[in-house]
Amino acid sequence: MRRLKKLIFRIFGFSKTEANGAVPMILLIALCIVSPVIYKSLFGLRYDTFSEDQQLLDSLVAQLQFELPAEEGIEIRLQPFDPNVASVEELESLGVPAFLSRRIDNFRKAGGRFTIKSDLAKIYDFPDTLYQNLVPYISLPDKVERIVSVVEAKAKPVKSSNNRASFINSEDRYDNKPFMIDINSADSLDFQKLYGIGPSYSRRLVAFREALGGYHAVEQVRDLYGMTDSLYYQIKSFLTISDTVTLKVIPINVATFQQLNAHPYISYELTKEILSAKSKYGKFKQLEDLKRLTLLDSLSIAKLGPYLKF
Repeated sequence: MRRLKKLIFRIFGFSKTEANGAVPMILLIALCIVSPVIYKSLFGLRYDTFSEDQQLLDSLVAQLQFELPAEEGIEIRLQPFDPNVASVEELESLGVPAFLSRRIDNFRKAGGRFTIKSDLAKIYDFPDTLYQNLVPYISLPDKVERIVSVVEAKAKPVKSSNNRASFINSEDRYDNKPFMIDINSADSLDFQKLYGIGPSYSRRLVAFREALGGYHAVEQVRDLYGMTDSLYYQIKSFLTISDTVTLKVIPINVATFQQLNAHPYISYELTKEILSAKSKYGKFKQLEDLKRLTLLDSLSIAKLGPYLKF
């Protein structure tokens, strides 16, 4: 110990008192370093049942993959059903969760209809595992069938077994007119006809449109609060905008702080920068002048520009 003190004194130039204090400090640090290793070797748990636990976990996962999610107290009875007419209670008895059963019922009340089996899987949040279990019991065709009708003209003659010419024409069983919604004229009930859009989302879409002053691009729906990427891409193909759109514009050079800040695309900080830039550089004369603002990039200018009047 005395030699250690002398060595510390010579190397670090400590005084005798400092050397006396350094020795226990070094010993304490060394003890802290090795104590976890000592504790683990004496008291640590040794996990040596990994293979057995892995087998148990795999078996549980395999069972869960084939189980239907059932509500507590509801007995699951798989039987043929038509999702267009099955009641909420019947859907729950098939293993469909209560919230999904109500969502299906709301979809039908809004005018929606299931044409083929795979339409059921398009219900928002419908689990793929549940759908695969129900497929054999869905009383709907796998795909849209085509029927042949006999007409008197405008069709090619086909030879029949009795050597007489018959005329056939193939027609679609279902109307091929695409289902589209104009996002500038649709009301909340129209929006609820889309898969995944309930009353809350539909009201939000209408309120967002009013706050903007109208939509000038379908992509603006993506800016709605709470709109996920998956839901947006699910409904995007059913949304459209008419060729003539009248937007509510803001005269940027005379608008007040409150008028600017009320627009969803103009934040509090951006409002201050717009007023500051107008005082510093003068009036905004064209859309390009917005590039003076540090809080706007080219994409933001393209979205905001149609709502500004210069």
